[in-house]
Parts: sequence; C-alpha cells; structure tokens
Amino acid sequence: MDAHFVTFALILLISSGISGSKDTPNISPQTCVSEGCLRGRYFTSYGGKRFEAYLGVPFAAPPVGEYRFKNPQAIQPWTGVYDASFERSKCVQKNDLLPNAAVEGSEDCLYLNLYKPVTAKNPGKPMAVMVFIHGGGYFAGSASMGEFGPDRLMDTGEVILVVIQYRLGAFGFLSTGDRVAPGNFGLKDQNAALRWVQRNIARFGGDPALVTLLGQSAGGASVQMHMMSPLSKGLFSRAVMMSGSALGFWHRPIEDPLKFAQEQAVAVGIASPTSMSTEELIRALREVDAIELGKSIDNLKFWFVYPLAAYHPVVENYVDSETFISEDPNVVWARGEYHQIPWRTGFVPNEGAFSSLQILLNASLVAELNEHAESYMPRLFGCKENEKSRRMLRQRFFPDGTDTQWITDANLNKIQDIFSEAFITYPIALTVKQYVDHVETNKNPIDLYYFSFKGNHSHSKYFSNTDLDFGVCHSDDLSYLFRSKDLFDDFEPDSPETAASAKLVDYYVRFAYDGVQDGTCQKKCAILEFANDASQQVKTDYMDGFDDEMIAFWTEIYS
Repeated sequence: MDAHFVTFALILLISSGISGSKDTPNISPQTCVSEGCLRGRYFTSYGGKRFEAYLGVPFAAPPVGEYRFKNPQAIQPWTGVYDASFERSKCVQKNDLLPNAAVEGSEDCLYLNLYKPVTAKNPGKPMAVMVFIHGGGYFAGSASMGEFGPDRLMDTGEVILVVIQYRLGAFGFLSTGDRVAPGNFGLKDQNAALRWVQRNIARFGGDPALVTLLGQSAGGASVQMHMMSPLSKGLFSRAVMMSGSALGFWHRPIEDPLKFAQEQAVAVGIASPTSMSTEELIRALREVDAIELGKSIDNLKFWFVYPLAAYHPVVENYVDSETFISEDPNVVWARGEYHQIPWRTGFVPNEGAFSSLQILLNASLVAELNEHAESYMPRLFGCKENEKSRRMLRQRFFPDGTDTQWITDANLNKIQDIFSEAFITYPIALTVKQYVDHVETNKNPIDLYYFSFKGNHSHSKYFSNTDLDFGVCHSDDLSYLFRSKDLFDDFEPDSPETAASAKLVDYYVRFAYDGVQDGTCQKKCAILEFANDASQQVKTDYMDGFDDEMIAFWTEIYS
C-alpha cells in the first residue's frame, strides 16, 4: 500500500522525471543484455560515490492492445543501443491515498531501473542483488528514482539494486476465472522481471545466486506470494516483507472473479456483460480507453475510497506452465508450503496511517462512519456483517462509545489502531505464528524487526496533508533505506537520521549476503528494534501490537 502504501504497503504518485542524485558528465556506461545493448547514465550519490544507472529498461513487451489482460509477453530483441538514461511512465493508476486523485500513467509501463556501484567494495567478486517491489495496494506506485533513490545502497559498494514496475488495478488483476483472462498479471509481471534479472544480472557484475527479493506494503505481500508460487521458485534466494503480508483480509482471493469482471464492465458502460462469453467480455473491455478504465474504479467503491485494494490476486483454477498460484495462499502458507529460503519481516508503530489519517482529520468522514458504523466497520476490515463482528470491534477499539456513536472525541485516535492491526500488524503476526507452527520442519530461518526510530520526516505529511505528528508511520522506514529526494530533504551528514539510515542499510546488505544467522523461532521470536536511543535492542518476546491477544482477537473475528 504506498505516497506509499503501503503497502498495504502506500505510494505517492510522483513524476517520472529524474531528480535527486547529481548527474556526472562523463561518457555513458554501456552494458549488453540478452535482448540488446543498453546505454545508461552515471550519477554521483549524495554520499559522493559514483554509480551507474540503467533507467526504464524493458523486461516484457508493452501490455497494450491485444496484450491487455494477458500474461506478460517476451520482449523482442532490438538493434542498436537502447537509451536507458531516463525513466519511463508509471503504470496506469488512481492513487486514492491522495486527495482529489486523478488517473495517471500509461499501459506501456513494464520497465525496471537498475543501479550498480562504479567502484565495488570487493572487486572481482560478484555482488549481491536486491530487487525491490513497490507498495501501493496493487493500485498505485512506481519505480521512481525520486522516491526509491539508490544512493544509500550504492554508497556501500556492495550491492546492485533493481526497482521494478508492474500492472496495477484492473490492468494487473482483473480475471474471468478461466484461461481467457486468468488474472494475477501484476504478480506475473514481477515474475518476468525476476526472470530478466536471472538472465542478465551477471552482465552487470551481479550474482544470480544471491538475489534478495524485498517489497513494502503490497510489495511485501507480493514477496510472500512469490515465496509460495511454483512459478517463482529458484528466482531469488532471500526474501524481505516490509510492512506487508499476503494473509491480510484485503489480500483474500476474489471469490467470484468473473462476477467482479462483469461489474467492472458495467462500471465502464458495457451493456449486458452477464450475457457475454468470457471471450466477448474481454474483447469489450480491451476497447475501453485506459484512462476511463482507471477512473471507473470509483464506481466499485461502497464508501469514500473503500475498498482501497478492490483488485488483488485470485486463485487460478488450473495448473499449467504460466499458473502463478492455484490455491488460496492462506491455506498454502498455513500448511508451510513455501520456498525454503531465509526471510525477514518487520513493521512500524503506526501502520494504519496510510488510510486512517484521511478519516481522522475529516469531521464529515468521521460523522459518516459513525452514522453507518454497524455496516461500514465490518466491511472496512473484512469482517462478516453480523452482531458478533460489530460487538467485538466496538469492545476492542471503541468500548467507551455507544450503539449510535462508536467514535467519540476521547477514542478518535483508535481509528489509527484498528487500521494498523487489521491491515498490517495482524497479518504479519499471523504470518510469523504460522511459520512457528512448522518450525521443526522449516529449513528457512527468519528474523523480525521493529522500526520505531522517529526522525524529522514522516510520510504522514502526505497521508494527512499536514505537518502534525502521528509518530512513526507506514512507509517511514523506506526513507532510511532509499534516498527519497522528491519527498523529503536530505538528512544532515552528522544527524541521528543519517546514523539510523546507516544501521538499517547495513542490516539489509548483510542479509543480502549472509541471510539469517540466528533465526530459529520456537514459541516466540526475537525482534530487533531500531529505536531513537541509538542502539538496536533485541526483544525476546512479541511486542505490544504484535502479541497473542491481538492474534486471538482477529483470528476469532475472521472465523
């Protein structure tokens, strides 16, 4: 969800122009890949280190025309030298995390950005590779260098960074429930990018056997999906889920994808879609203008911008060489059937900020939510609309409210807590708990982190459109791993923020090379905290907001 979800891991829609790092006016770097040769661009990082950038590199054919609602197609080789000195468009999207969001982007968007140090820390030794999947609830986000600048990682001289884009919303996840439009196109785009990395990363000095797949919010959920997909087996050797899990209610497979595709057709004015064959339905939807199709998501909401992630993965009810997942991921993960590789997951204190702040700071929305609490509250958090759900939600989060007014001035901030738990922290806790249930048979060690460091910048500025203090919010840790020049001013060289960033970057780089050293969880798992006291503290138990009581509550309510 990403300004950043997300993700659900949340992502701001920013321009695709290059900003941030200083361009170095030298001869352009060139590298030849399996499809042809690339001409990139040199940059100098904020820390003074030079790196190569290959921007807007195609990894699949443009999914336009007859390729809309199809699995990604192979990119055709080109002649001459491809200009990889500038970024290409983000994918078509309407970022409902921002006020008055407009539809932006292009269908021709399957591109990646690749960065490598000019001077490697260990010359002659292949470098570890980090492939990042942006968040945005599967409806927003991009690979923008202005948001996911590589400077902090390039300054280490130890890793290659690849940031990828993938189809979003209806373009990425509409399905007819059969082979006509099987769905999961966005996840398959990510898979195609991983295959591109495997084919080509050695040409940049990277080690294809040391690929870490990491994502944030919906990007983190995507990583978990790749851990379960047979299609992605062997394409990466480490996994990181930042503030995101595929076990969240918002990620539950769409039960009747054909019915939803028919509702989408009605939303764009297609007559009598239920009388069409799936072939006819998809042909009609391919004729719809991309911007109009993007706008039509408003017609599929029940209140305000909800559901945020209207489109998300589906179960493909058959198995062939292009099937991403053929069973409910909640069932697959609970059985312990995932790739046996080291993995990491973590979260921040105020995960719900990406969505809760829009309501919290809008008196009209609070009044509407209060008026319709018995209906809206269960639907907002994926619960059944029955007396048990209403009673449980009110007692846990709004016990001082009344039947007619759940939300009061005294408990208003609880809106942040309920969004945080339902969307992010409970799914992560469940992910870890179910891993622990299989600890005796698992060969893949894990570690957990909690990023509570509070710096001068916060993504709450974009979520709330204010400078008010809402603590450490969803996506705030991203600014310590990446340089987000289009969002925030740079950290001062000797500041606590710079020191915290150095620790977080080292934490990820070491993982990219060494995996998890002491990651065996028994009944509980230790959590590494990045805090403001300038030390990293190991917690030997679940922390507040990541505890057994919370797990029991949401497990019962969803049952």
